[in-house]
Amino acid sequence: MSRITLTPAALEALLGEEVIFFDWHVTGLCCADAGEFSVRPLRRSRLPRRARPLRTTEAKELVYAHPTAWVHLAELPVTIDCRPLWRWRRFVTDLPPDAGLRCCLGRPI
Repeated sequence: MSRITLTPAALEALLGEEVIFFDWHVTGLCCADAGEFSVRPLRRSRLPRRARPLRTTEAKELVYAHPTAWVHLAELPVTIDCRPLWRWRRFVTDLPPDAGLRCCLGRPI
């Protein structure tokens, strides 16, 4: 199972009832469907019904994923950080920028 780690900056940036959500964005690639991950804060009440929790190093369930993203992330250690950009919170991971494509093509990250 994966271990998702949130840095102190990411934990501090989460507001009230917010959690981190790994979304999956489909991109067409020739004959096969591929996709990419995005990471964003989301209120727990606004989570999609099919969102699945990912194990974190914290006791609470703070990270969820779209079912397709969950399949790819279930075995990976991932670190989530927050890098403030002026007034906005920008959550980032240590995954490579083409992580979703690599997963779809069977290439390990």
